Amino acid sequence: MIARKTWREVRGMTLAYTVIIELLLLPAILLWPNLRRGGSLLVEMMPAQFLKDMARQIMGQNDEAAYLAYMAVQMFFKGINIVGIAAAVLMGTGLIARERENQTLEFLLARPVSRSRILAAKYVVVGLAVVVPIFLTSWTAVPLSRIESVAQDLPFDRVTIASLHNAAFVLLVYTATLVFSILARAQVHAAFWIGAVVISQVAIYFIQEIRVYSLFRCSDFEVYGPVMAGNTSFGELFWGQTIWLLVATAALYALADALFRRTGP
Repeated sequence: MIARKTWREVRGMTLAYTVIIELLLLPAILLWPNLRRGGSLLVEMMPAQFLKDMARQIMGQNDEAAYLAYMAVQMFFKGINIVGIAAAVLMGTGLIARERENQTLEFLLARPVSRSRILAAKYVVVGLAVVVPIFLTSWTAVPLSRIESVAQDLPFDRVTIASLHNAAFVLLVYTATLVFSILARAQVHAAFWIGAVVISQVAIYFIQEIRVYSLFRCSDFEVYGPVMAGNTSFGELFWGQTIWLLVATAALYALADALFRRTGP
């Protein structure tokens, strides 16, 4: 019952979120041949050294390696990191705060089920709405890359490995948003606080001297580039990095559950 109601609330946003990712991905793939021909200026346009290094890999002499680096940027570093996090924040802030703001939280808590089950039902539905489109849209890049004008091979397994890590990163942001949604009196307050966290982390990421302290180092080109190039295996990525994103997500969810069990309307 709670899961069905939650799905009705987010299904429109889920569809829009999926379409937006796909609409960003499709032209990126189709424009690859033009970018490849005129890409010498791309390196010089980059404002930071790590971005110049990324651009050099995209403009490398090996056409196959260059395309894989390009898709690591377009699908994960840029596309899902931006749209996925936006969707996680948009849907996550309303999970509890909107119920409180609409004065329906009291009725939700009056149901003959535990608060932990209520939270889990809502969390899982929205979590799937945030994560599943990451895989669906990324997988469409595999056949799209084979069209005649592009004619590139995008390995399905590498795309899936990168999607799994990117989904874990977005899930972490979504779970942090849930904590703010439980604490906030209104949805806009939750959006402000999680927005402040995300923006500060992005700002740190683009400052060369301190970017190592940014959470976005866990989901940048230096993570996805080697995966797409085939230089990082699933086990290396999962046990080296993804597992820690999942551990942090579990810790945040435990905090959210504890807060929700003590919360009032």
